Amino acid sequence: MKKIVFVIACLFLTSANSQAVKHHYDAPDQVVWHAETKTWFVSNLGGGISLEKDSNGWITQTDEHGNVLHPFWIGIEEKMHAVSGMTITKDFLYACDRDGVYKINIEQRKVQEFYKIEGGEFINDVVIDENGDLYVSDFFGNRIYKISEQTKKAEVWLETPRLESPDGLYMEKGKLIVGSWGVLSKPNSFDTSKLGDLLSVDLKTKKITPLVKEVGNIEGITKVGKYYFITDWASGKILKVHPKKKKVAVFMSGLKHPTDPNYSKELAMFAFPQHGTNQVIFVKIENNK
Repeated sequence: MKKIVFVIACLFLTSANSQAVKHHYDAPDQVVWHAETKTWFVSNLGGGISLEKDSNGWITQTDEHGNVLHPFWIGIEEKMHAVSGMTITKDFLYACDRDGVYKINIEQRKVQEFYKIEGGEFINDVVIDENGDLYVSDFFGNRIYKISEQTKKAEVWLETPRLESPDGLYMEKGKLIVGSWGVLSKPNSFDTSKLGDLLSVDLKTKKITPLVKEVGNIEGITKVGKYYFITDWASGKILKVHPKKKKVAVFMSGLKHPTDPNYSKELAMFAFPQHGTNQVIFVKIENNK
């Protein structure tokens, strides 16, 4: 517990190990690191925590220290609505919006393709596997869509109440890690009668295995060393999960609606946005074995 308190104190009282950046953000939802350009990309819902189709979302680009380079890197002219989950490769940034997923050419700073998802109720997060196939969570639909690299079409890959409002995704070799928000008290709400589980889904068999149960309203997932770091949006916590031991520890608390995190191995930097403060927070994690 002393170690965790020290990390939290560093976050708010010093800049040696962490910093909070608040520039040109409006309900920032996901941060991802791009090693090739040594920059971070941050999605913004726009208009506060809004999921409306209002052409008021965008993506911000910062340098490696979180200083804003391009406040509206892309999205305004393209009339993006509420940009949420993202994933990144060497050449492309993939970003979820209300109707589907954008494939953005990073060098050209241009939308190359848009994968429309018919019937999606709340398109939330996206990850990519080693074959180039995309997996997309549908929060209210209890679905995972797959967009094949070959066909470029979105199809329902997995649909089951056991997903319990799937939110954050993380891709590992052979398995999809899913952060569930929980069992909703009523349809199309965010209140839960049961907290969400951290799930592992086998990509071949689609077998669902719970890693830890009822840990929170999971918003996002990343991995640092052998630990999953997950954000609990409602309670304002970052949780550190040891999947083999099935142990959960509070890494940070006292936050205001933390959202989708990411980790840069090059910088040894863990980053996550906060809906509640319009900030992106950076925490140095150099040794997490």
